[in-house]
Amino acid sequence: MSEREPELDLPHPVLPARTASTGLAGFTRGQLLCGVLVIAALVWAIWVTHAILARADRRQDIVSVRLSSIVGEYVQAQARSAAPPERVEAEMRRFMAALDRQLERRGAQGQIVLVGEAVLSRNVPDVTDDLRRAVYASGIAMPQGGPVAPPAAAPAAVGGAMPGAAVPADALPPSPFKGMAGSEGTGDAGGAN
Repeated sequence: MSEREPELDLPHPVLPARTASTGLAGFTRGQLLCGVLVIAALVWAIWVTHAILARADRRQDIVSVRLSSIVGEYVQAQARSAAPPERVEAEMRRFMAALDRQLERRGAQGQIVLVGEAVLSRNVPDVTDDLRRAVYASGIAMPQGGPVAPPAAAPAAVGGAMPGAAVPADALPPSPFKGMAGSEGTGDAGGAN
């Protein structure tokens, strides 16, 4: 006995629209979150820029060293010395170790040391003389030997002089080693560059 009640054709109830919740000063939570993210990205960009510029301010110095000049000078002095081969070998090892320590010290200070013979720029400072002084100041002694240039009284005739006669120093040909130790000039005996 249940009688069915007729259904009425009523419109569906309209629910009130969901209003956006306001967070602060009329902005929604999503807008506030996006704003915070933008501000954080800007602060991060400023920090990164500052870190890069600070690193550029304390850039590493690039210097060049003419190692062949330093080592060649020492080897020539050892060749002129009258030391026995065992002593020459031991002194050469000490010299090379001192040179290596000085190069490592410069590297630890942030310098990039390039071999001077391979540097094509004039903007790279040459620290060969400073390195040479530091190596010899570390306790390495320059071997004592004969002079680099021929003696004033040459045994052979130079420029038409008699054998055994004293020859003025300006009449002697330039030393082939003149340019190797950092001195001026090319040391070219022929005068052509």
